[in-house]
Amino acid sequence: MQCSAAADLSGRLSASPPTAIVRGFEQTVSDEDLLRLCARGERDALRELTKRYQTPIYRFLVRLMGSHEDAEEAAIDVFVRVWQHAGRFQYRARVATWLYRIAVNIARDAHSRKKARPQQPWPEDNQLEHLAVGSAETDALNELDREQKSAALHKALKSLHPNDRTILVLYYLEDREYEEIQEITGLSYTVLKTRLARARKRLRDQLGSADEGADI
Repeated sequence: MQCSAAADLSGRLSASPPTAIVRGFEQTVSDEDLLRLCARGERDALRELTKRYQTPIYRFLVRLMGSHEDAEEAAIDVFVRVWQHAGRFQYRARVATWLYRIAVNIARDAHSRKKARPQQPWPEDNQLEHLAVGSAETDALNELDREQKSAALHKALKSLHPNDRTILVLYYLEDREYEEIQEITGLSYTVLKTRLARARKRLRDQLGSADEGADI
């Protein structure tokens, strides 16, 4: 589902004919140069940026939003905004970081509008288990099979505030460094470190509550 949906994004974004043919993107053109070309109206540059980042952006949004369909629409919106605002990018951060920042904002907007569709099961991802490492609930979760683990973590993550969920996903699932998370979220190092600790504690509490409920 993830791969097929993500692969469809490029085609949906590039339905219009290109204004120019720009060849050799894969080896010779940086993300920054592609964005400059987007600012000049080169649709092929947008196609290449989409090709490079549609899968990781889509996967990230699925983890944030918990819905494949919502994530697909949000991912399309990411690249639409890239096209619309390419000329405003200041090149103080990496283009990839900017894309993730746009994705976070779109996911937050979707949450605030409360237009999410019925949620599909949380995507299976072995990395989800890393969120529970070191917690008191790990031993209990290890007794469950993968589907039960995924369901428990899905429920716990969905119960968190979107800001907490964003930080946890970026740090534990996307393996982003503090510096890049700061650039994506706009948080200072001190605030990020504090919020990450609190978010992880809240996740552990939610996992603990789920285990207690299962024992009743």
